[in-house]
Amino acid sequence: MHATQTPYAQNPLRALLLLACRTVLGVVFIAHGWSKFTDPTIQATIKQFAAWKVPFPDLTAPLVGALEVLGGACLVLGAYTWVVCVLLSLEMAGAIWFIHRHNGLLVGRGGWEYCASLIAGLISLSIASAGKFSYDAWANGPEEPSGRSRSRRR
Repeated sequence: MHATQTPYAQNPLRALLLLACRTVLGVVFIAHGWSKFTDPTIQATIKQFAAWKVPFPDLTAPLVGALEVLGGACLVLGAYTWVVCVLLSLEMAGAIWFIHRHNGLLVGRGGWEYCASLIAGLISLSIASAGKFSYDAWANGPEEPSGRSRSRRR
């Protein structure tokens, strides 16, 4: 290891950094999900989904909005983090496929970079875990440094 690197598990700021990452991602998803219901209405979102040719817009628009609000809240709390990260990543992959893929990379042109950045953050968070300041840590106990679960110990 290089002299300037701190081992990841021993980083004293790790829990705070994971909390900050979860909070930023969670608030972004909450804001986007909430706007699907209120900016201006869910009916307008359904019409937009239909115009984008998203399958079953009457069903998918409210489901996507609910997933973003509830999933974002779970991220902020650090609850069910791995599952929420997978679900939101799949949703963002769907957004890239149905809405952004033909518009190039740049978000200013309707491109896919924003969704891809969210996916990268979600995957990173799912790999790193929710951290010490989370519901997951409270419910499951502290992380094992060796990576082995406590249930395997005798």
